Amino acid sequence: MPSSADHDVRPASPLRVGDSVLDVVGQTPLVRLQRYCGDCTPTAYAKLESMNPSGSMKDRAAIRMIEEAETTYSLEPGSTVIVATSGNMGLAMAMVCAVKGFRLICVVDPKISPATEQCLRLYGTTIVKIYQRDSTGGYHLTRLERVAALQAEYPDAVYIDQYDSPANVAAHTASTGPEILEALGGHVTAVVLCVGTGGSSMGVARFFRKHSPATEIWLVDEYGSLALPGNPGPADRYLNGMGTSIAPANYDPPTFAQFVDHVVYVQAAEAIQAAVAVARSEGLLIGGTGGAVLHVLRDIAASRYAAGDTIVGVLPDHGSRYSDTQFNKEWLSVRGIDVPELFSDHASEISP
Repeated sequence: MPSSADHDVRPASPLRVGDSVLDVVGQTPLVRLQRYCGDCTPTAYAKLESMNPSGSMKDRAAIRMIEEAETTYSLEPGSTVIVATSGNMGLAMAMVCAVKGFRLICVVDPKISPATEQCLRLYGTTIVKIYQRDSTGGYHLTRLERVAALQAEYPDAVYIDQYDSPANVAAHTASTGPEILEALGGHVTAVVLCVGTGGSSMGVARFFRKHSPATEIWLVDEYGSLALPGNPGPADRYLNGMGTSIAPANYDPPTFAQFVDHVVYVQAAEAIQAAVAVARSEGLLIGGTGGAVLHVLRDIAASRYAAGDTIVGVLPDHGSRYSDTQFNKEWLSVRGIDVPELFSDHASEISP
């Protein structure tokens, strides 16, 4: 059995020191998936965006968008910011606004996880929750209607639209993409990302098209999402933080095909099953969006690549914030999502 001394021989990593939490966003690690992807021909890695301070990749974009708003609207301490969010962007914005002294109003819907909602309250965020579904069966359009009403109520407030934001895309072109390429010595065969606002996916895609044009970009969305050109149409969706009820301008349909090589749609059960498998093989707790990414990476994308190739899945956040939703037996049962692996004997309690 290895002793504790065995761990002392590893080279020390340089510690990062910042004047605020905003200074230590980014530079998240990559982990080789030797167990979950043990049978894959190419070498597979996961980029752990949960290592950002608020727990997701949204930290990168939140800083960039707030900084742009400071310049454009002369924001100062006491100013009010409004954002429509299903969770992670709200937490990231709450973190940034706390540091800068801004008031934040988050317009959310019932899909938000209880843990995320509680954390928003901890940050001092004003939460406005809407319950009426929109014409697509989701909540996005009714959230935007509530945003418009809030703007009329608070005329000095600044609404930050993450779905139509060059700053959102630019944040990932400037940080996430370069980090992946540098960490792997400039050799990246493919990157797999989930679909949402289009900030991370298109930011990374644009970076690689310019700096490593042979790298293939895979985007993963949930069935029922209307985010991407050529989508299969609206349907119920369950993976919080993935997919949209609109077509975000960030995807820029006229140029979309120039940056994206493959699009794959998944079911919620497939994504959650993959998240369970990754937890039990790699010890990584990831959300359903990360599960969707790694399901596609291992079970679909990997077969297209050879030994010596390198593929990377970008994992947006940590699985712990979904313990009451995507990994909850009652929540899954109500929605008719069958993930038997999650509640197998392997995960059961032993009676005293």
